[in-house]
Amino acid sequence: MTSATRRVYLHIGLPKTGTTSLQELLWHNREVLAADGLSFPGHDLGAHHRAVADVHPGRYGGWREARTPGSWAWLVEQAKAHEGATLISSELLAPASPEEARQVVDAFPFAEVHIVCTVRDLARQIPSVWQENVKTRQSTSYPDLLASLRSADLDDTARLFWDYQDLPRVLETWGAGLPPERVHVVTVPPRGGRSDALWERFASLLGLDPTTYETDIPHYGNFSLGYAETEFLRRVNDALGEDDVTWLQYAARVKDDFAANTLSARSGRGSIPLPKQDQDWVRETAERYIATVSERGYDVVGDLADLRPAEPRGDEPATADALTPSDEELAEIAMESVVELLKHPAGSRRVMKRKPPKAATAVKLRHFVMRLSERHPQVMSARRAYWRARAKIGR
Repeated sequence: MTSATRRVYLHIGLPKTGTTSLQELLWHNREVLAADGLSFPGHDLGAHHRAVADVHPGRYGGWREARTPGSWAWLVEQAKAHEGATLISSELLAPASPEEARQVVDAFPFAEVHIVCTVRDLARQIPSVWQENVKTRQSTSYPDLLASLRSADLDDTARLFWDYQDLPRVLETWGAGLPPERVHVVTVPPRGGRSDALWERFASLLGLDPTTYETDIPHYGNFSLGYAETEFLRRVNDALGEDDVTWLQYAARVKDDFAANTLSARSGRGSIPLPKQDQDWVRETAERYIATVSERGYDVVGDLADLRPAEPRGDEPATADALTPSDEELAEIAMESVVELLKHPAGSRRVMKRKPPKAATAVKLRHFVMRLSERHPQVMSARRAYWRARAKIGR
């Protein structure tokens, strides 16, 4: 990678398009990235998400962690200190309003900003997003979500979905004021292709040789559930009071422990199908997305045909209601879950984490220096000099 022009790549999502896998791969290979002139800044894998929660507190105020305040300013400082290209990746950026997007882009007047949007066909997106929503405490049922998306009148459920998944709107919002060649649409290959195909496309956009990076790595944030397990978790969400369990408590106890270690361990999981009732409008929407991206002249990495849903198998249910598990099946999940929890009480098993383990002393030292630099301009200047020196050594 050349560094003649300082660049900032903003990977804004879309959610459920391989973003977590890409972020974990980038984090695992960050030293190789630095040697190739690309900075993937942050103190841990969640740094970019915290930074978005910091810069857009009105949208993500409930997700704030202790290290959130000041994290956006520090991310910008690291990009400014690095003379090459910088990559910032968080799907939490996708639903930004025009004002929120401009706030982010305007934070990098020292660089040429590029927007990167990974996209996948809507027939896979919808059930995947529903499952992820349930894993993040929502309680909308699959039939209700699909009914909302089909409706001509947007309710809160549909509006939330399209905030993150309306590709033309997201690209128009983030691409405002930028030449279309600096708005990059990276398509996710169809199901059944090579597992590293998305990485190859993403790396080629950044000017990297994908074969020089380690891709066989553990994934800490990805796990999937079957339809019955997801519906069971949805009903748990419905019964949990937000006043009794905060979001951070839910993320640790329910999402990253119970769902990741107990529900995901059940056998018989399969992909959640798109019912026949919804296949026509999903295909029409996909064609509209393809036409819009083509007409606007965005840079496409991959093939826009990847956004067309695969031909239906023919055994999909007529409606989503047909997928609803019986009371007996839900009772079986509940019993197996209780037994598993009794066999492995809290604290005795590995909890899914968004970051690989690191030496506690090194982490504490970095956090101390980060807080110190936020209070004292002289320390911040020293940190900038350090990152410039690291960038030069890497090149």
